[in-house]
Amino acid sequence: MPTTPEHTDSGASADSLLAWITRPASLTLPDFHLSAEELRSTLAAVLAQFQQDLEAIVADESPADFYNTVVALEKATEPLRRLSAVAGVLQSSAHTEDNSDALAQIDAELSSAFLSIRLNSVLFDRLEAIGDSALLPEDRRHLQLLLSDFIRAGARLDDDGKQRVEAVSAELTRLENRFANTVLAETNASAFVIERGGPYSPDGLTEAQLAAAASQARERGVDGWVLPLESTTVQPPAEALTHPETRSALFAASADRCSRGGEGDTRGLVADITALRAALAGVLGYSSFSEYAIEQQQAGSPEQASSLLISLLEPADQQLRRELETIEQTAQPQRLAAEDIPFWLRRVGSQLYGIDHSEISKYFEFSRVLHDGVFYAASVLYGLSFENVTDRFAGRLWDEAVTVWEISEGGKILGLVCIDPYTRPSKRGGAWMAELVTGARLTGEQPIITMTMNVPRPAPDEPALLSLDDVNTLFHEFGHVWHGLFADSTYPSRAGTSVPRDYVEFPSQLNEMWMLHPDVLPNYARHITTGEPMPEGLVEQIKQAQKFGQGFGTVEYLAAALLDLSWHGLEPGEQVEAVLEFESEVLSAAGFSPSVQPRYRSPYFMHAFSFGYAAGYYSYLWSEQLAAYASEWFDRQGGLTAASGQAFRRAVLAPGFSVDPEQAITQFFGEQPTVDPLLRRRGLPTRAKTQAEAPTDSPAHVPAPAGSPTEAPPPTDVRPEAPREV
Repeated sequence: MPTTPEHTDSGASADSLLAWITRPASLTLPDFHLSAEELRSTLAAVLAQFQQDLEAIVADESPADFYNTVVALEKATEPLRRLSAVAGVLQSSAHTEDNSDALAQIDAELSSAFLSIRLNSVLFDRLEAIGDSALLPEDRRHLQLLLSDFIRAGARLDDDGKQRVEAVSAELTRLENRFANTVLAETNASAFVIERGGPYSPDGLTEAQLAAAASQARERGVDGWVLPLESTTVQPPAEALTHPETRSALFAASADRCSRGGEGDTRGLVADITALRAALAGVLGYSSFSEYAIEQQQAGSPEQASSLLISLLEPADQQLRRELETIEQTAQPQRLAAEDIPFWLRRVGSQLYGIDHSEISKYFEFSRVLHDGVFYAASVLYGLSFENVTDRFAGRLWDEAVTVWEISEGGKILGLVCIDPYTRPSKRGGAWMAELVTGARLTGEQPIITMTMNVPRPAPDEPALLSLDDVNTLFHEFGHVWHGLFADSTYPSRAGTSVPRDYVEFPSQLNEMWMLHPDVLPNYARHITTGEPMPEGLVEQIKQAQKFGQGFGTVEYLAAALLDLSWHGLEPGEQVEAVLEFESEVLSAAGFSPSVQPRYRSPYFMHAFSFGYAAGYYSYLWSEQLAAYASEWFDRQGGLTAASGQAFRRAVLAPGFSVDPEQAITQFFGEQPTVDPLLRRRGLPTRAKTQAEAPTDSPAHVPAPAGSPTEAPPPTDVRPEAPREV
């Protein structure tokens, strides 16, 4: 059995949230059943202690040095990060009318506290007075990054400028919270209802999908079926529904949400948020928020980010045209509108490659995929073992479906992972990983991580069967988990997944490679009834079929990513009032067809307007370029081997942001990846130009490719980190 660190009684009611934050005992969890008053009182106590600690640092009359200023500041802000992490779990996974206002207050006041640090002139002077020549490399890098954080947040502005930054930042926090809450409420309210005997039909759904939809209907008092909406424009059931009018109605319910007028309409919020972000960038000396946001990312500039996106437009569009031609020739559908393409892609792909998706899901039972797939791959690569310790935290978790796993290596406990798999009304859509506690040497804390999905909750006593996309998402999110779990840095603010947005998705997308890997798939893909492994012929058919539809998937992603860059390319003083018209103009000018809608439309684009991915949705593709290259490297090293896994872990995953990611990649692989492995991974034509020039009619707010004149750059988000999202 693994050696267990000393535990407090994790079930004791006296172990309050405040005690968990300020007097942490390793590998414990707070009680998440918190009233609004408990949340507010904890916030007040944490902020009061923080102010005392900050004042002590600033008032210290001894000469500023690394320990009495930098280390002291890192320790003083750790309770803020822990409270923010707990509030993040409640906000995203257990959001209710009772806790909504308190959570918004926590976000607003913590954001203000973090910003007040960056704008404190005395503290900034102390940091600037510290020499770094005698510091260890990790300490020197931390100090340099800290100074950069302060400068980018406005530390060198005059008092009027600082007041403007504080005012705009506070209003942005309020609006972003309101956007997130509105989208969650409107998404729940827009669940698609199929009444028995009504005009719509559930024909085509699998038995598991029908059972889950019927269970949702019973909960809502509906005689029929209810399909809760997911966060994306295309809804997964649309791939299976055979009734065209049902597909049309489901598409409208999804694509038109948050733009129908009334309290659930977010278009005004989008207009205000983007205008305020542009204004903030202007105060800080930047020409747009995208410049501000991307300066310290791996891309470095909006021009570099858009250059990668534009380089894929032509090959993705070529592939999409081929896919649509194949559909026309093979199926000759009477209608091929935007709402029909996912259905026909799946149907024709199934015909071409002999795949029955309802049968495939029977090989992917959730717990088996988790234990014998995700966990198994990690046990071989990284030497990990897993123990279910949910009972240790009975009555304290935010939902009864959450399980807690203790992860060890060679008898040493590395940390905890809390897994929250199923959709529910109090939970926002999508899938993500977040760190409740960041592992770091300074604090001595071991990581505690949450991994969240939105798999439809199965009917009582039925297994949870996953789609191929769900399996891919599970592997993806655990790539983030391993990144956080293996944190080996001194400072929490630079540890684990505290890396640039366009780098953080690299480990997660790399971990997807093990989903269908011949060393992993046979271990977990077993039929739910017979226990037989998935036939090798079916595995090959799945691999071939996965490439069919990549044109569509890439185009819908590129549309959302370019839309994000366009919104954040507004100049200070600009405000767009006609949100959907702006969206249409951007996509039309870039050459996108109306038959493919963005993966997220502006009114419900949570990444861009609430999740901390503002001007950062391109990050998935930037990171995938690294992941595609690294996948080929693993294959060249022999695939699933402990030697490759441990080497990659030490050099790339463990350091977090305590080393420069670009240097880590170059030192480990010996070069920087190109776009070709990415094109191969997506099955896109590789003969197309990989550095295409921006079209002459490209929208005004989409930056031209690299090589255009650039101006100054922008500051990082001064608020706590957002969860890692798909």
